Order: sequence, then structure tokens, then C-alpha cells
Amino acid sequence: MVSPSDESPEAALQRQEARQREAEHRVKNTLQLISSIVMLQGRRVSDDTARQALRAVQLRVAAVSVAHRHVTWSDDCEEVELSGLVREIAGDLAGSAGREGVDIDLDLESIHIPGRHGAPVALLVSETVNNALRHAFRDGVPGRIRVGLRRTPEGFEISVADDGVGMDPAAPKAGFGLTVAQLMAQQLRGKLDIRPEQPGVRIIVSVPMDNHTQRA
Repeated sequence: MVSPSDESPEAALQRQEARQREAEHRVKNTLQLISSIVMLQGRRVSDDTARQALRAVQLRVAAVSVAHRHVTWSDDCEEVELSGLVREIAGDLAGSAGREGVDIDLDLESIHIPGRHGAPVALLVSETVNNALRHAFRDGVPGRIRVGLRRTPEGFEISVADDGVGMDPAAPKAGFGLTVAQLMAQQLRGKLDIRPEQPGVRIIVSVPMDNHTQRA
């Protein structure tokens, strides 16, 4: 049996990568377990406000789980391809929302970022798309949500726009979901802008990325 001190550098690297993949697998399983527990708890709660809060927690855990599923290895480092990540989260939210007549259009460029940024981006997309699904279209009114992902000279930009009821001047500037999105944007050293449109609202998140941390 070869001891760790007798391993070649290549073998040691392979062993380290195997351990990291095993750890990632455990994280994924743990997140799925937490999501299942939250879902079961939500079914037992009779208060509608508490049920909605638990549902929001489940969506956030699910978004982080999606981010972990999209982590891959390239040149001995972890990375996430964002178009696939955004597509899966938007599809999951559309399916779980059960909103007939509300379509989600995707215009996504293929962008690779470091794996550590995957979870904040996943939460950003989840919160902004879910916000549009919940608040933009009242009383079953049909509409359209447009999700964009594009490369910029400084990094990349995520946009979520709807053609719904727009912003209520009397309402708070941001609920808890958008507060979470703001925090994730700050974690990415980015900026979140909320812009009224005619009709609807557009949310734009601009994220700077160093050249060596982003590739096509």
C-alpha cells in the first residue's frame, strides 16, 4: 500500500479532487434532504403566511441545490456554466408556480464563472423570477417574463423583465425576496437596479468579473 507521502503529485491531485467531488455530493444530498423536510413541514402548517414563508425557504434551498448540480471541473478548478443554471431555475419556477398564461422567454449567452459564485447567482435568478411570477400578474392575467444573460465588457449582466402591473408607488421599495437578491448582488460585488417600464418592471443585475475568472 502506498502511503500519502510516497504518492506522485499527479496521484495526490487526483485523490484531492476525488475527495472534493465526494464532499460536493454530500452537500447536494444534504440540500435535498433539507428541501424535503421544509416541504413536509409546509404541508402540516395551516397558517397561510407561514406556509408561504416555508415555500420561499424551499425555493431558496432548491436554487442553491441547482447551483451545486451545475458545478463542473475544468483545468483543476470548479466552474459553473450560467446559461444552463438559469434555464433550469426558470423552468423549475415556472413549473411550480402553476401560472397558466404566463410565459418565460430566455435569451441566454453561455458564460462560465468560478464555482463559488454559482449559489449567489442562483439565488439572484430565483428571487427575481419568483418575484415577477408572484406580483406582476394579478387575478390570473396573462403575461410574459423575459430573462436575459449577456456578457459585458466588465463581466456579465442578468435581466428579468415583465409586462405586468408595474410598481406600486405606495408599496415598499423591496420585499424580503428582493432584499435577498440585493445581498447576493453585493456578495458578487455587483449592482442591482429596479427600473419601471411601460408596462411592467425590469430588474438588471450587473456583475464585474476579472478576465481570468470568465471565459466563453
